[in-house]
Amino acid sequence: MPGATARTGSAAACDWIEIMPRPHRVASVALLTSVLVLTGCSKAGAPSGDPSASSTPASTSSSAGPAPSETGTATATATGATQAMKGKSGTFTVVPPAGWRDASDQVGSVQGLETVLVAGEKTGSFSNNLVVVSVPGNEQTARDELAKGKDGLKQEGRTLTEAPEKQVAGVTAAGFGAAFEQQGVKVLARSWAAPHGDRVYLLTLSSSQEDADHAMAQFDQLLSSWQWT
Repeated sequence: MPGATARTGSAAACDWIEIMPRPHRVASVALLTSVLVLTGCSKAGAPSGDPSASSTPASTSSSAGPAPSETGTATATATGATQAMKGKSGTFTVVPPAGWRDASDQVGSVQGLETVLVAGEKTGSFSNNLVVVSVPGNEQTARDELAKGKDGLKQEGRTLTEAPEKQVAGVTAAGFGAAFEQQGVKVLARSWAAPHGDRVYLLTLSSSQEDADHAMAQFDQLLSSWQWT
């Protein structure tokens, strides 16, 4: 697959990152229009329920980084329902849904990456996930990013859908959705742009289409815990 990064040898079947489709290297709109696929498999002694597919946005200046080590995968943080975690910038905290884990260390070097949260169980052969990336900007930047994201996805032939506005700790975030098929799985990716301070926070929730309502309910639960720091 063009742009794929994978390990060779016996470990090549586990825990690599691929880019689908090719990344757009034009502006930070690539955060919304590129998709990283995080693929894992069970290993002897590893906990069950590890995510095996997740869809996350890519960076404007970064392709998929090196594959994570066996150790890095095994020690990825499991997050309970009452445990708050900070984004990498330290500008906000959230409480992930029960059973979700922080998989940020499996994405490699991505400019502006705040966090990657992945559900521990698959639904419809897909692990629901949330990616948060921040970029410099303001309310106009947020509008521009959403407009560019829609244009880029239309050019890729993806079906755009409506996404309701969300409140992110007092900030109104506009958004949209994109439906597509990935490795035989029907996926719905919904993205929102939340301007706060001198940055815009881009949140992308990806789920199987059949689990879209449940994923949104979990997303709303997470947003209710969001606090700016």
